[in-house]
Amino acid sequence: MTEVKVELPDALAAEIARRAAALGTTAEEWVSSVVQDVAADLPEETVDGPDCWIAR
Repeated sequence: MTEVKVELPDALAAEIARRAAALGTTAEEWVSSVVQDVAADLPEETVDGPDCWIAR
């Protein structure tokens, strides 16, 4: 698995941790799940259109 480190403002990191705890998980697992969900929805090809920014 590739590790990616991202620096977040303290307030955002605290909010992520709060939401993760409310779901009974860790911030790391919550962020991992969110990124996996976003990546699964990325189109295979980049085409011009209203959603083309998603694949960039």
